[in-house]
Amino acid sequence: MNLRKLPAIVMSALLVAAVSHAALSQTTATASSAEPSKRTAAAKQESNAADSQSDKLYTVVDGTKVDKQTLMGWRTWRALACERCHGAAQEGLVGPPLVDSLKRLTKQEFHDTIMNGRPEKGMPPFSASKMVNDNWEGLYAYLKGRSDGQIKPGHLYPLDSDKK
Repeated sequence: MNLRKLPAIVMSALLVAAVSHAALSQTTATASSAEPSKRTAAAKQESNAADSQSDKLYTVVDGTKVDKQTLMGWRTWRALACERCHGAAQEGLVGPPLVDSLKRLTKQEFHDTIMNGRPEKGMPPFSASKMVNDNWEGLYAYLKGRSDGQIKPGHLYPLDSDKK
């Protein structure tokens, strides 16, 4: 069968089916080895504490000038066209509003979500993307800054100290 001659809609359906099957297999395997909810809750508290005690995730000035890592996170957001589902201001469309989600997701939960996706909800996994693998922490910082209300929606620029 020549896959190049298949209509785009058929190719999309095949891809979604394959991704869903892989995610279901992985979810089933993970669910069987899941820890009790008490340990999960404790791990989440530890992760939240680590997030708040770690180095500052982002630096922002005037709402639009950010550090290099956060800028790369924003560029990753733009390159992957995440706004198609999550909205230009991360307010949510068919995908959830990330300005709300990042108030409760830990850094590890965010990482797991973007790498594994949520195919049952329409979010593809991005673990095969070099850009995501290289910049996921910057993407987290960007979205956390948006969630915190420190980074304004729209175009971002490098901090003056980061320009060369």
